[in-house]
Amino acid sequence: MSPSTRRPHLSAGLLALLIAGIAVACGVVWCKRLEARYIHAFAPDFGDEKLQGIALQKEALSQPDLLMLYGSSELGKEMPNNATQFFADYPTGFRVFPVGRPGSASLSVLQKVGAAGESVRGRKVAFSISPGWFFSEFSEPTFYEGNFSALQTFELAFSDHLSRDLKRDIARRMLAYPKTLEDQWLLGIALERLAGDSAVDDALYAAIRPLAYVQQLVGCTQDHFEAALHILDEDEKLNPVPRRGLRKLNWNEVLKRAAQFANQNAVRAKQSEVARRKTAKTSRAKTFLHALAHAEEWTDLELLLRTFKELGAQPLLLTMPIEDIRLEVYGLAPSARTTLLDRLNHLADRFDFPLLDFRDHQDERTFTVDFQDHLSGEGWLYYNKALDDFFHGRITSL
Repeated sequence: MSPSTRRPHLSAGLLALLIAGIAVACGVVWCKRLEARYIHAFAPDFGDEKLQGIALQKEALSQPDLLMLYGSSELGKEMPNNATQFFADYPTGFRVFPVGRPGSASLSVLQKVGAAGESVRGRKVAFSISPGWFFSEFSEPTFYEGNFSALQTFELAFSDHLSRDLKRDIARRMLAYPKTLEDQWLLGIALERLAGDSAVDDALYAAIRPLAYVQQLVGCTQDHFEAALHILDEDEKLNPVPRRGLRKLNWNEVLKRAAQFANQNAVRAKQSEVARRKTAKTSRAKTFLHALAHAEEWTDLELLLRTFKELGAQPLLLTMPIEDIRLEVYGLAPSARTTLLDRLNHLADRFDFPLLDFRDHQDERTFTVDFQDHLSGEGWLYYNKALDDFFHGRITSL
């Protein structure tokens, strides 16, 4: 067959590709408009489209009346006064947009922040730190694996907004969880080349970048369409116009009522746990302090703070108090708690980020409902005041 007879078919193929490309581009524009219209209604949502994707998180960061709150299982646990419910009607002009679920510690949150890229620059965001993350020397792999997002990690690995040194250090931590990369050969190669940090590694990383760009383009396009389909599926439940009550909050009065949310059943459960663990405490303190000093979470937290700094975010760090009763159940002296809090504060000071550790409440038994870092209805009120102060630029000592 002569070249002239093949050309019509080639032209038809190119035309079909052009039409398909235009259709996809128009579809993405439509998806983005749908995301912008419904994003406020996604504040209480904890689905994969929100937590594992990029589109909805970037859209939320573009909204001046949404405050991103990163954290773990405490965000989704049903509890009176949790931030999602408390700020649902924008009582002081904003709503909290929680991002996190069980097991999402610093390295998982880092994926989301890194993937957000320039969207987080100049934005106020809050990060809830669970003390329990530092109680073990090694992180539980299943927690990270369950929160891993290949899409977010791709965006981070090929980000132009993070330094080469930071991406190298992040890659080395992520490679410690090979199970997440079993079906992600291109991402695995990218992380290995970033971790290697040699001239050959840099050359190979640059060589795969065009292929990675195509993968990112396909992934982000799919992410927009999945978010849009999720919105259409939930259309009857979602209200695109947020309900704004603008209640006048008197925080002195609100916090005076905090004690009424104290869960005495939870306190009794804590006391029973203390009684159950009253034995074999002789070596517990030494083991605990060793784990605390060498916990992998310190590395991950520092990487996250470096990411915040390089992207120009304005984070507030929050950590719930380690109550006296929790020291008792672990058979620890108060000095163990002081060691943790001092190191957290030192790390926050290094990056010039505000940290609230609520140490004034450590002698209470009702700030949390258990020993798994879940805030009580009372504890959430103090968190909410901190979030309100932070959003409005009046952080105070609580």
